[in-house]
Amino acid sequence: MSERPLVSTLVLNWNGAHLLPDCLATLAKQDCPAHEIVVVDNGSVDNSAAVAARYPARWLPMGENLGFTRAYNRAVHDAKGELLFFVNNDMRFEPDCVSRLARVLTADDTLFAADPTQRSWDGARVIHGRTRFVPGSYHDIVVPPWAVEYTAAAAGPVEVPWGCAGSLLVRRDRFEALDGFDPTFFIDFEDTDLCWRAWRRGWRTVYVPDAVLYHKVGMSGDEYQHLIRGVARGQVPKTWFRRRVSYHTNLLRFGLKVLPARDAARLAAALAARAAWHVTRRNLKVALAIVLAFVANARRLPDTLAARRRVAGGARHDHRALLERFTTS
Repeated sequence: MSERPLVSTLVLNWNGAHLLPDCLATLAKQDCPAHEIVVVDNGSVDNSAAVAARYPARWLPMGENLGFTRAYNRAVHDAKGELLFFVNNDMRFEPDCVSRLARVLTADDTLFAADPTQRSWDGARVIHGRTRFVPGSYHDIVVPPWAVEYTAAAAGPVEVPWGCAGSLLVRRDRFEALDGFDPTFFIDFEDTDLCWRAWRRGWRTVYVPDAVLYHKVGMSGDEYQHLIRGVARGQVPKTWFRRRVSYHTNLLRFGLKVLPARDAARLAAALAARAAWHVTRRNLKVALAIVLAFVANARRLPDTLAARRRVAGGARHDHRALLERFTTS
């Protein structure tokens, strides 16, 4: 890797003309000496292209909405950098955010990814910090028997099981060696899957607390409508339901593909219990989303098993050793 590797910041966009000015303006002011900005557009029908043209950013149209993983995987082929910074369009960045991440990532050859701090838009609270395992139940389990806390504090760079793909800096060569994001993941758990596969190969992810950005998040009502402008108000519930299906489908595939057979079975049992609980509470749409996740994974099982063999074939670290790494104080 060169002394000052080029960072390609890939900004995923879909009808985000109202979000791009804050994002691109602050990316353009980064103190990183070698930096390119690429707007990866998922078939926007608003004036996103015109907005992006006001900034030193390259426009890369996908032509349609490919979702999170497929769009990023395709964009990597057009990126020029040795380091890839995947970011959402609803963020703004401190001027040294990229350079702080790059400095940590390039200082240690065992690293795969660096994860920054995400603060709320007003800066009042941390909404994504150090990721760590905590005791879980069937309501929130991810890697049995553990759930995940995403906002723990850290005094300096520290190992984490995975970062947030909404703002993650990775080494390009290792991202490509892992075949990138799993293209079947439309959204959710793509970062969990990617970084855990990297850990199995001995490539670490770290959280860098002093690399800071601000994230405009909102998942209900008018806030959510603001973020998904272009979706009719009556379509918001449908979008929410699809997200719940994607969430559970991806979590189950992650387990079937990456976890030991016993843990994958425990995760499947936990999701079944979660669906049953939602039925008892008359949350039938959530229960249906989980059922559809099982159906999707049953259809995809031969591909999942083939992917599982590839993960196992390249593994250097045992799953149990990794769990101990993140659950031993």
